Amino acid sequence: MKKTLLFISTIVIGTSSYAQYEGFENWTSNTVQVLDNYETTASDRGVDGANAAFPSTDAFKNTKSIRLETVIASNGDTLFGYFISGDGDNWTPGQQVTIGNVDSIVGYYKYDIQAGDSAVLLCSTFKSGVGTDYGFYITGTQSTWKRFAYYIGETSVDSILLAAATGDPLNNFNGIAGTWIQYDDIQLKNATASAPVVNGDFENWSLVTWDTPDYWETSNQWAFGEPTLPVQKSTDKYAGNYALGLNLLLGSKGDTLWAQATNGYFTNNGAMGGQPFSGSPTSVECYYKFTPGGAGDGASLSIEFRQGGSVVGNYGNYFNSAASTYTPWSQSISAITPDSVLIYIGGGNKIGSQFIIDNLDFVFPVGITEQLKVEKLVSYPNPTTDVLKIKFNLINENNVSIRLVDVVGKELTNRNLGNLAAGEYRESFNTSEFTTGVYFIEFTLGNEKIVNRFVVK
Repeated sequence: MKKTLLFISTIVIGTSSYAQYEGFENWTSNTVQVLDNYETTASDRGVDGANAAFPSTDAFKNTKSIRLETVIASNGDTLFGYFISGDGDNWTPGQQVTIGNVDSIVGYYKYDIQAGDSAVLLCSTFKSGVGTDYGFYITGTQSTWKRFAYYIGETSVDSILLAAATGDPLNNFNGIAGTWIQYDDIQLKNATASAPVVNGDFENWSLVTWDTPDYWETSNQWAFGEPTLPVQKSTDKYAGNYALGLNLLLGSKGDTLWAQATNGYFTNNGAMGGQPFSGSPTSVECYYKFTPGGAGDGASLSIEFRQGGSVVGNYGNYFNSAASTYTPWSQSISAITPDSVLIYIGGGNKIGSQFIIDNLDFVFPVGITEQLKVEKLVSYPNPTTDVLKIKFNLINENNVSIRLVDVVGKELTNRNLGNLAAGEYRESFNTSEFTTGVYFIEFTLGNEKIVNRFVVK
């Protein structure tokens, strides 16, 4: 214990960064299944939505059915499962009808609806652009496949909007978690003919794959099915391998595909939440490129520090000048002691806008050691699991070595980098065999030393 206290008492706090987000180097590939010819909960809520509307191998006909389920999303929202063929916002049909008269809509379902909850099947029929709505509510429990037949009684139908959901979204009720319903083999019928609705046997699904920067949520979740997503893992980087690219696009249906990212989560009221953050940074900085989509266009960076739920600092910038090459931006931060930070990055507001951002860093003071010949030392991610990355800027040529040690000073890794010229450098260390706990980086520059703390989880 005495040795541990002696070692910790010699720590010198050096320049550092909240670099869990630095460089946008680490991305995760996400994949969900979306129902062909329809929008589903996955279309606007990504991975969370894919848990609310997905293919099931428990089928009445062929190999698949669709299962809709009310679930709790990762941000605590209640999500209802749904599918829709057509435009629910403008109430326009999504598929043609070839049998003319529609007496009824039929199919098979099974369900378990929680007490006080419901599910709804909607079939809106259209004649020369004029629509009539038919909604059918389902309650109770049906554990085996059962045929349903709901009366329509419309003549000369040329198209329909078809939708189903758990809960009662038509009346702004998202439902109760645990409610589910499955559908299969949906058809339209009249006295002499029947016709399956488009993909009404729910056999055809497509995989949608996209990349998300680790610890971030993006607006790509609202753009599934589009040939190009608004948030990209850009290889047009300032340093490393990747940067965050935000492109404001016009969607295939005429919708604006907004380009946004946050280290929290998105709600109807904007970005919320954030990530734990400790320390007192003196400034924030980044490098960016910006191509406006037109006059009055601008991208934004918003940083909100909180302590105990109260806001203790707001920082950021509105970027409204074109920058064809990577341009530095920085802002001083007043003395604060936050416990969390919420970051929001928004692309431009004009179609065709492109905003690329890289090396988003929080810079901390050097501390008690003076005259260090290093401008910035960054270690990330922190906490880490398998790999710890270190980035540093040398102001002048110098000898550099890096050691990783545990809390009692035992050396785990020693890397002598030799005499390095002025410039920016990056090193990676394998921490996969480190046990969970606190460790330290000893960064030696000539006769000076910086010690940074990191955590393995």
